[in-house]
Amino acid sequence: MSERVRRGCAVVAKVVLAGAVGLAVWVYLSLRPEPQPDVGKAARSATARAADRALTVQLDGQIDRLRAALPWAAYLGTTVADVCTTDSTTTAFTFTRQRWLPVTCTRTTTMYEAFDGDFLERLGQLDAALTAAQWRADWRGYPSYPRPRPGLVAAYDYSRPSPTSGAPDGAPLPGSASVRYDVPITSDFVPPADSMTRGKPSGSVEVVQGPHLPNLDDGTSAHDTALKYPTVKTHHYVDWQQYSHARLAADAYPAHGAVLAVSITGSYNTGP
Repeated sequence: MSERVRRGCAVVAKVVLAGAVGLAVWVYLSLRPEPQPDVGKAARSATARAADRALTVQLDGQIDRLRAALPWAAYLGTTVADVCTTDSTTTAFTFTRQRWLPVTCTRTTTMYEAFDGDFLERLGQLDAALTAAQWRADWRGYPSYPRPRPGLVAAYDYSRPSPTSGAPDGAPLPGSASVRYDVPITSDFVPPADSMTRGKPSGSVEVVQGPHLPNLDDGTSAHDTALKYPTVKTHHYVDWQQYSHARLAADAYPAHGAVLAVSITGSYNTGP
């Protein structure tokens, strides 16, 4: 093989090697995982703290007004779950880099109260209080429901247990009602396009007769899950106030006949 040919082959080999190295570098840079956002830093930012304070005033104000409108109910306790989170996201394609959702923050406040008296009458009074507070129920019954009145009375009437369903020894059948609401609070939070967080404020109300307890999500499940994996830094709790189901049951029963839970959630920004 001539010297000229050998030199040509060497040049080609160098070009191929450079291309292979370049391709390897490009693949590495393209597929290496994105660094996880610093959730705690985002939660402690001046923007997040100011937005959280403003939102907290509104949530607490809504709860306080409802408490004042229900003089027949006895206050039991309140839970607060104020948490900022992020999560990794994947695509439908193979060999794509791990990416992270933007840090988003939500605050959920849940109030528990106990009461006595006629269950259906109390639901009507609670409906009136929620209407006066401008909470808009998103449950209006189904097309076949003869009384499409929004709220807890409608939900209870539709799902009322049948007298023939087998209550032991003629005991009264426990009833329940649960409705989600749009609530009149404002939020400066606008979910990023790739965020899974719902930015629209919302409320939930659940009422149950003893000895049952409300099942609505007050943030306890997510908090307990985060505690199981302390090395996974995807959650930062700005505020956490617990009111356990065990304590709720002891405080409510047998002193009272029913429990109501009012939960309200809003989201806030962590940056501009």
